[in-house]
Amino acid sequence: MKKIVLTVATVMLFSWQGLSFADSSVDALIQKLEDKGILTSEDASQLKDEISTKEQSSTEAIVKKQLPGWLDNLKIGGDFRLRDQIQRTKKPTGGTGNDARNRGRLRARLNLEDQINDKVKLDVTLATEGGSDNGSLNNSRSNNWTFGGNGSAGSGSFSKPYIALDKAYVTYTPNKMVTLMGGKMANPIWEPASLLWDPDITPEGGAIELEKKLNGMVTAFSTDAFFVLKDSGPSSSQRTDPYVFVTQEGVKGDLTDKVFYQAVAQGHFFVNPGHVTLDNGAGSVGNTLTSGGLYAYGYSLAGGSINLGMNDPFGDMLPNPIYIPQIGIFGEYNQNMDVSKQGASWDAGWYMGNSSINGWGTWKLSSFYKVLEADSEPDALPSDDFYSGDTDTRGWQNEIDIGLAKNVWFDMLYYHTNVYKPIAAITNLSKNAPEDIFQIDLNFKF
Repeated sequence: MKKIVLTVATVMLFSWQGLSFADSSVDALIQKLEDKGILTSEDASQLKDEISTKEQSSTEAIVKKQLPGWLDNLKIGGDFRLRDQIQRTKKPTGGTGNDARNRGRLRARLNLEDQINDKVKLDVTLATEGGSDNGSLNNSRSNNWTFGGNGSAGSGSFSKPYIALDKAYVTYTPNKMVTLMGGKMANPIWEPASLLWDPDITPEGGAIELEKKLNGMVTAFSTDAFFVLKDSGPSSSQRTDPYVFVTQEGVKGDLTDKVFYQAVAQGHFFVNPGHVTLDNGAGSVGNTLTSGGLYAYGYSLAGGSINLGMNDPFGDMLPNPIYIPQIGIFGEYNQNMDVSKQGASWDAGWYMGNSSINGWGTWKLSSFYKVLEADSEPDALPSDDFYSGDTDTRGWQNEIDIGLAKNVWFDMLYYHTNVYKPIAAITNLSKNAPEDIFQIDLNFKF
């Protein structure tokens, strides 16, 4: 009998709704049925919940029917970072004074990802740009906006940052083994730490990734990429733009239930680098240039990288509440085969903590030493936080990340860097110009 009453009441109410009565009218009718004893207070509450659920489902169905199908798989996300950066640079012997700066900075990125069909995905990212605040958009290695302006003439006084197209690329996955990418993309080249590539670089061109799991311990993978470095322009006497071909052949997997690894052999082959100089290169130190300001040497890099780690390395050996989820070591070495000296680049380091930072109690510590000899690679590519992104440099990068809440974390980075000094020139004080950078970041992801 109870079900019959509820059913009749529901039919009556939806009939009233069909006559465009507002929610307040529906609630009033339910109250009258309750007052006359037709419905108990429990039945009235249940009926309101059922109507609310059906209304929501009906509204969602109507909205979904009106929208184009490709919006079904659209994901909107991004991140925001606030930074305080303290920078101290000592002048070389013979110079006057030291440089000291303290800057507030921000970075904002908005990403749109749409799974167009089961094989094709589109990614588009808009971000604050790190060039001069005059719309030049000329900094490929930074999305930082500096409080007070990014340094161009007439900037500052609360000027507004420009927004740049940070990424726009399509990914095609015909099967589980093959992935093709094209456009202005997230860098597909793997490095255990930022040695050759600044993390903010989004190269332009195409790439193919192959991956095949051979057994429980070994998954073979390959990445081959073609990136255009710079358009020479119509006034250039050069007919071919400079580009780079990168290949990585590697393996990864689990050696035991705790020990994991990843290793690659790689090559970076820069074609026609002497046709132009790349943007943001040729700083206070760096590559050897010709009298005309072009690169004096070619760049054909051969090398490799490795990462070796262990999950739960100490088990219950450490006293509570101390727990270290993961530890690891890593390294990378490359040699420019086109020069007889000053062509090596390498790093070596360690890490411990959580594999990802998300939520209170997650943390990670890392530290590595890095060397970039003068002609180890074009100086427009390495991290611009490491001695302004120049080559002919060396030093330490140290970092701590601490999770504060879901999608909120805090990190501190400390760089102690200097001009690279070969053993033969260790007493040459004119090359002693150390730089210290301390960055304090508050990060948000949505």
